[in-house]
Amino acid sequence: MVYIIYLCFAVPLALMLPLLQKQSRCLIGFMMLGATIAVSASEINSVIQIFLNLSSLQVSLQAAPVTEEVMKAIPVLMYAILVTDDRKKVLPLSMAVGIGFAILENTYILISNLQSVSVVWALIRGLSTSLTHGMCTFLVGCGIIFVRKQKKLFYTGTFGLLAVAITFHAAFNLLVNSKWDVWGMMLPIVVYLAAQCIIRLKDGRKVGNSRKECAAKTVQMRK
Repeated sequence: MVYIIYLCFAVPLALMLPLLQKQSRCLIGFMMLGATIAVSASEINSVIQIFLNLSSLQVSLQAAPVTEEVMKAIPVLMYAILVTDDRKKVLPLSMAVGIGFAILENTYILISNLQSVSVVWALIRGLSTSLTHGMCTFLVGCGIIFVRKQKKLFYTGTFGLLAVAITFHAAFNLLVNSKWDVWGMMLPIVVYLAAQCIIRLKDGRKVGNSRKECAAKTVQMRK
């Protein structure tokens, strides 16, 4: 079933790629990569579950955060290393990988549990689980922009970024499977809003500094 869902998702997007401009094509392409990773991670997690004789809950708490976050981080790391580490390009693509992953995962779970899902369920999954996958990869993208320029910190920094993403993912899974499920659902939303505020503040400061520099240059030219 997961392969059928993947084909229904990926084929129309692939047909649209030639019509898009470069940045839009990259975003859609990375969303497709995220969906591809979701299919691959599902198979890997199934093998781990059988090999280690784990329950579904144990896989969700112990195996899935590691396999999924490492696999989602690979295209982001490769893009930052081989193409560009420009923040305006890396961050949207990082988020796109996680969102593509979440779309396929949510659709598969929806079809597998048609009798028990509802509009509220879809809203919760869209706001919490989707943001968890998106924010974990987004955090890796934010960090790789910095450690990419620090050669001495690159390997340890990359490991640290993966550790943060895995921990965040595992904490979310642990909370939503406990009596603290409401707090777990709120966690990615709060982190997302905080990240948006920080980005807006930084962009605002850059614009303010640029205006001050332009004004200073104008004053000097008049003198």
